[in-house]
Parts: sequence; C-alpha cells; structure tokens
Amino acid sequence: MALDPSAVSRFLEPLAREPGEIADVFLERRQEIRLDWRDGGVVATRRTATEGLAVRWRRGPAERLCAVSRTDETGLREASRQLQGVLGRGVVPIRAAAPASGDAWRPLSGERWRRRLEATFARHAPRHDFRWTLAEIEREVSPARAPGATSLRRLVSLEGTFTASSRRGDEIRRFSFHGPESETLADELRDALARAAEPRDATGPCPEGDADVVLASGCAAVLFHEILSHPLEGGAVSPLSGLSEARVAIAELEVRDDATRLDLFGGYECDDEGVRPRPVKLLDAGRLGGRLTGRDPGAAAGRESSNGHGRRAEPGDAPLPRGANVVVAPGAASREEILRRLDQGLWIDALDGGSVELASGSFRLRFPRARRVRRGRLSDELGPGFLAGEILGVLKRIETGLGRESHVYRPLGWCARGGQVVPVQGEAPDLIVRGLAVRSLA
Repeated sequence: MALDPSAVSRFLEPLAREPGEIADVFLERRQEIRLDWRDGGVVATRRTATEGLAVRWRRGPAERLCAVSRTDETGLREASRQLQGVLGRGVVPIRAAAPASGDAWRPLSGERWRRRLEATFARHAPRHDFRWTLAEIEREVSPARAPGATSLRRLVSLEGTFTASSRRGDEIRRFSFHGPESETLADELRDALARAAEPRDATGPCPEGDADVVLASGCAAVLFHEILSHPLEGGAVSPLSGLSEARVAIAELEVRDDATRLDLFGGYECDDEGVRPRPVKLLDAGRLGGRLTGRDPGAAAGRESSNGHGRRAEPGDAPLPRGANVVVAPGAASREEILRRLDQGLWIDALDGGSVELASGSFRLRFPRARRVRRGRLSDELGPGFLAGEILGVLKRIETGLGRESHVYRPLGWCARGGQVVPVQGEAPDLIVRGLAVRSLA
C-alpha cells in the first residue's frame, strides 16, 4: 500500500513551508467479514473492502483536510490539488487519472472462526442472535519532514443476545466481546460465553438510593474510561482542568492509558499522525497526571507535543486526541477481603454502557444486573439499573484495598466522540466505591 516517499514529499512541501504548519498524508485500507448467526446457523454474510486517502494541513487552530476514495499516487495528487485550492495556494497540475494501482487485496478468511464459533454456540448458547465481525485495518501515515509509519490490526467482535437459564425459566441475555485476533482469542471468547450462560436466580428490582458498590471482573475500566480518559483528552474542559498534579484519589490508585498494549482492543503501534504512543499516567499515586495529546503545531521548537494519541475513525476525519486502553494497577486484596469490607451494598461485574457530561462532570453507567451483598456475602440477584455521580466526588470515594488481580474487560470495545468511533478497551482490579447513586431500570 506504500506510496513513493518522494511523491509524498513533493506534494506536502507546499503545505508545510511556514513556521508552525504541519501536513500529512493518511491512507487506510479496511476489509471486513460479518456473519449474522441465529440459533446455530449463519443467516447472512457480508464482505466489504474500502480504501481512502486524506491530505491534511494545520496551523494553530486552523485545519483543512481533503479525502478521496483511492490510495495510489493519483489519489494523492487529487487530494493535494483540492487542498491547495481550498488554501488558495498554487494548485497541483491536472493529470489524466491512471487506473487504480497498488497491492492487490489479500482476501480475508473467517472459515476457521466459523468452525470454532459453531461448536462454541452449540455448547453454550444454542439459541442466539449474534453478529460476528472480523475487521482488518491497514494504515499508513506520512507526515511532512518526518518518517512515515504503518500499522496493521485485525479486530474481532461478537455482539448480540442469547437465551440462558434462570431459576424461573429462560431469559434473554446480552453478550459483547471484543479483542485483537490472536491464537488464544477464540478460547477466551468461549470461556467468556460459558460464564455468561451460567444459570442464575431470577432478578428482583434494584433498590434506589445511595449505595456502596464493588465494581468487579474488570468493569471498573468503563468507569475510568468515562471519568479520566475523556476529561483528560487534549482540549477537553472538565472539572479536572486546572488541577494538574492535584491529589484527587487514594495514593494506591494508579491509572494509565496504554496504547502500546497490543493485546487489548484499543492498542496500536503508531497513532494516526505517525507518532509512536507512550503510556500516559492519568493518575499517579492518586495525583492527576498527564493529558492525552496529538501533534501540536504551536509546540516549542524541538519539543514533541504528542504522546501518540491522535486518532481518526476514517480517512475523512481529522485526528483528535483520544483514549485507547485504560489500565488500572492492581492492589493486594482478595475478593473475600473486599466483600468483608463492603459488608452491605452491591456487587456489579458488568457494565454495558456509560456516558459523561464534561462541563458538569456528571456521569452515568448502566449495568444489566447486580448482586446484593449482606454481611459480606453475596445474596440475591438484582437489576438492571444505572450508577450516577460526578467525577471528583467518585474519585474521592474509591476505597483503599484494590483487588490483587487485574481483569481485561472485553465487553468494552468502541467509543464515540464527535461522531468518530474508535476502538478502546481496558483492564482493572476489583474495587469499592462508597456512596454511588443507584437508579433502577426495571
């Protein structure tokens, strides 16, 4: 897919002549296989293959981008010509469009997955309505006056519903799983579905009011994605703005955003501006750490402003500073210790949605079920409902004694901001949050 570097340089040179200007070329090829499954059989198959190229110019807050749906030198010429026309600069001469060139598509096969899924569904969820997707995303970024970078990711998603057993009969449960393709991912998906299909007691209505809550099995990653990653994305204004290095949580709490974790759904080797990512500490011993940043044309000479979090959903989107993988460091407590310390409250091990209002700092997290905890022991099944609070308040109410194991939370897979949807994920230990507002959705 690579373009000739000399051609890229020739087209970008007129766009990055003045101090403070940046310019780059971004290419993407995306293949996708989608299988719709119903009760053990594939009822629909869809294959898509798309490609695109964008040329971008930026100086300070001013930014312009032109995109075309081809990834060869003709596409580069066309996008550059459009952009230079928008900027009122010397326009690239027109040439007759050459036939689309470049490497042939390498066909994407899902046959091995199809066989594994058929056996997994037959054993653990024979009645289901699932959508399975395998996406291969190949990207190339060529910044002006800087080395280019390429990346290739294969991402697997399974989402939908299935019929499972409860003490009062069958019930419909939702299931969501996201991960980068690997030799072990199919086994991990099988085990996750088996746990999701385990028999449960029928649920009662979730009590409303303030409650102490354990966020277990990694689902606390969703909380930190909403209350730390989003507020600390470059340019975001929130209650955390202006609190650099302030202590906002217990000293035991360390949270970072780590795009270098390629075993997680949100990982990548270079961001969409050609910068290799660095792990960014969002909380360091309970103190606010750094922000997630992309390239800044106004940065001081010789100073790299980006920590590798400039991300695009598609070639036609300008890069935005975005989170990738929220990773919470574990503590030393066992689950039994955490239950004893909670004493009375709710045990929640799944969150299937979340949102945050940055201006006010208020957030909501939706959970499909919960377990009541009485005298340090798990009791009856409850749910669904949602948790609510505000950023600074909840950070102060996270209790010492985090769980000794961190758990990858595979249901977290995609995040939308400003219409751009990018892969994300995270892992976290079990932890106690005191005094969260609980509302029932029953």
